[in-house]
Amino acid sequence: MNPLGIATTKLPARSVMGMAVLFVTLIVFGFAFLYPVLRVSARLDADIAREKARLEEQQALAGYYAAFKKLVDQGLTEHLPPARTVPLPLSRVSGVSALFEACATASGIDAVSITPDPDSLARGAKSLSVRVTLRGDPETFRGFLVEAGRIASLETIENIRIQRVSEGFDYQVVAWLALE
Repeated sequence: MNPLGIATTKLPARSVMGMAVLFVTLIVFGFAFLYPVLRVSARLDADIAREKARLEEQQALAGYYAAFKKLVDQGLTEHLPPARTVPLPLSRVSGVSALFEACATASGIDAVSITPDPDSLARGAKSLSVRVTLRGDPETFRGFLVEAGRIASLETIENIRIQRVSEGFDYQVVAWLALE
């Protein structure tokens, strides 16, 4: 008892030291086991966010896919007469960019870049590869493809890449033109 008559209990210093060591040990082991779990959780959250964004993009494009699939299933292309390819004279190769620029302007899509591939000419081929990068919405891109199909020297469109960007969609088209 103390002088005021109140009973007090004092913990021995050794017990206090043992409890402090135990407390610090529990905190260290807690962080040692919790930190990897939190890191994995953060990585999984990032993966989930990325997959959600991909899913939203696919859902946004699903309507266009269904419309294009419906057109293909209807077989509209079977009723079109085959286009006769008229080779482009070598003297007009320098104006290839203007041909695709006119198609882009007529369809209302922005032409970001139009790059003829000079290597395709260097190999002595009878075709010229042209890489066209466009920006706009899918309807105007469809109009561009229709306009490009009217180019008499167009042999084929080899590749179309579509990428969603903040301004809409970017389209990369690789087209081959027949040469004389």
